[in-house]
Amino acid sequence: MNRLLSSSCPTAQISMPVSANMTPSEIWRVVDVNQIKRIHFGRVAIFSSTGLLIALVKFQPFTTMSEVKVNQWDELSQFLFREKRFTNPIATNGALLEGFMFAIGWRKCSTKNEQFGLYGSVGNIENTKDKWQNQGANLSSVGCIPGQSLQYVGDNLFEKIQNCYNSLGVLSFDQVNYEGNNPTNQGASKFASALTFTMNGFKNAPHVDKDELLYALGWWFQADKRTGQIQRDVSKRCTRGKLIFPKQHFWIDLSACLGSFR
Repeated sequence: MNRLLSSSCPTAQISMPVSANMTPSEIWRVVDVNQIKRIHFGRVAIFSSTGLLIALVKFQPFTTMSEVKVNQWDELSQFLFREKRFTNPIATNGALLEGFMFAIGWRKCSTKNEQFGLYGSVGNIENTKDKWQNQGANLSSVGCIPGQSLQYVGDNLFEKIQNCYNSLGVLSFDQVNYEGNNPTNQGASKFASALTFTMNGFKNAPHVDKDELLYALGWWFQADKRTGQIQRDVSKRCTRGKLIFPKQHFWIDLSACLGSFR
């Protein structure tokens, strides 16, 4: 059983049975809200029957943000749009069905003594080195935008992440030089070693991530795939965008978000 609590409707509490496995046909029927709970507005916390937090969701419409904040998200979106010129799409967990996933920062290592390095395409960077250097000069300031929003997550999550990084001497995604020393992670951009971002209606097959991470952090907003600019026009709202938790019987309707989702 799962429990969904919505702060937008404090009395809302929905319980649903969770099957051990779901077939592909069941997964593709997730748009039927009679079978599975749709989450598309407000703030929602989803817990397992044992009290384990599965997801903490917040929708924030652009109409409730200051113009400064909207412009910051737009700056981040256009930055990531330009960044794809200097890297190649990466492999995904679960078969890729549509769209692309890219990454910036430090590549994950999965085995002992495995080589590590920065995500990027050497050929693309060599051909446009000046543009790549200009892009990199803005990395820390742009990286602060999602980091600042994390500082308002409960239980001092942002501070805990930075303390963990400092204790391990881990590089953040905007530290592009490795000198073999133990870097100190300070500032709003120091919360992750890598960022992944998706475009063109990204969609992959159902899968279970094997990362040994306690949590995953994400943001989503609609953008013009030709320019990377944030889309504020309701008439041009994207009709795709589903983040599905089939075993937990709920899905997050990202197409309903004309703002930021995290």
